[in-house]
Amino acid sequence: MHPAVYFVSAMASGRFDPLSSVAFDLRRGAIELQGVPGQVLIPADALLALSQSADPEVAKDFARRVGTEVGRRLGERLGDASSATLELVLEQLAGELSLLGFGLLGFERWGQALVLTLRGSPFGAGGDGMLGFLLEGVLQRAFGRDAGVVRLMRDDAVVRFLVTGRGTVELVQVWMSSGATWSEALARLQGGGAS
Repeated sequence: MHPAVYFVSAMASGRFDPLSSVAFDLRRGAIELQGVPGQVLIPADALLALSQSADPEVAKDFARRVGTEVGRRLGERLGDASSATLELVLEQLAGELSLLGFGLLGFERWGQALVLTLRGSPFGAGGDGMLGFLLEGVLQRAFGRDAGVVRLMRDDAVVRFLVTGRGTVELVQVWMSSGATWSEALARLQGGGAS
C-alpha cells in the first residue's frame, strides 16, 4: 500500500491570511492573535521543558487547551468545519501551526487513513506527545468529535501522526509495541484490524 502524499502550503494559496492574524502593540507590551489579546512569545525549549516536567495529565490538558484555541480560530474562519473540504481545513490548520512556530503541516492518505505530517518542529522528538495532544484538541473543538491522534514515526525531518478514533489509538499502539511497523499498522487498519 502506497500513500497519497500532500503538502499543505497555507501561505502560497492565499486563503490563509497571516498578515491580519498577529498584532504587536509595543506601547502596551501586548500581542493579539486574531483579535484575541493575552498572547505571548516564549522559547520552544522552555515550553518543552515545562511540559516534560509537569504531571502527565496536566501536560496533556495544557496541550489540548492550546489545541482547542487553534480549533476555535479554525471554526471562526471556516464556519462549520465539518462541511469544509479536508484540504481547506488542513490548509487553515497549517497556517495556524506556522503562526505558532510549530512547524510545517502536510498530510498523507493511506487508503481511508489520514496521517498528518509535521516538518521542522522546534520541539524535536521530546515534543511529539505534546503535539499529538494539541492536534486532538484542535479536532475536538473544530469538529466537535473526540478524535484520537497517535504518533506513528519520527525521523530527523518529519513526525507522522495518525488521526483516528479514541479506541483505535490503543489498538495501533499495541500493534506497534508488539513489533509492527507503522506502515504495517496502517495496513492492518485497512484490513479491519483483527490481526
